Amino acid sequence: LSTNVGIFDYPILMAADILLYSANYVPVGEDHFQHIELTRNIAERFNHKYGEIFTIPENTENQVKFMYGDTQSFALRIRDLMNPEKKMSKSADSDNSKIMLADSPERIRKKIMSATTDSLADINFDFKTQPGISNLLQILAAITDTPLRDLIASWEHRSQYGELKKLVAERLVEHISNFQAKVQNITDEEIYQLLEEGEKYANQVANQKLLEVQKAVSLR
Repeated sequence: LSTNVGIFDYPILMAADILLYSANYVPVGEDHFQHIELTRNIAERFNHKYGEIFTIPENTENQVKFMYGDTQSFALRIRDLMNPEKKMSKSADSDNSKIMLADSPERIRKKIMSATTDSLADINFDFKTQPGISNLLQILAAITDTPLRDLIASWEHRSQYGELKKLVAERLVEHISNFQAKVQNITDEEIYQLLEEGEKYANQVANQKLLEVQKAVSLR
């Protein structure tokens, strides 16, 4: 059985993307924690041999733990509406599994109201036993900029799943409608200008770090 070289190269490419821009924290899900660990290992070994060149990155879950003492302060990962065991993904087969930024208010309400929950009639934040309800609480926290722990405290042990869904739907409609209105006011010229400015800045940062690395290993 042959193995594609991309399987070996891709983790190195990811590590390079992270280290090149001196990222302190990287927003990844649990399924990519191993990539962060590989990146940390590469950076630590390089720094040990050549000096403090690379920033040692961490995942954003550790950032939240460091700043707030737990992971119930902010939503870290939004799940699939139909199957909350999985992350929400634009590539999901079912359109009802995901919220799209171009969705109409009616479509958003329908998706949230039909989101998978459970039959316990007891709201708790526990992804092992109640992933659907926990996901709705995370979505509400994310779009209202409310600490997740505060939402958990206010909804815990209540039985009104429908009321929670209605609140999530209305806040999500408001949030996305505001986004859509802003998009309508952005011109193509503004977008291209931002892309060009971002590309120029990214190249400056990358070239500076690459020069540091080349000097450290005596290539310059």
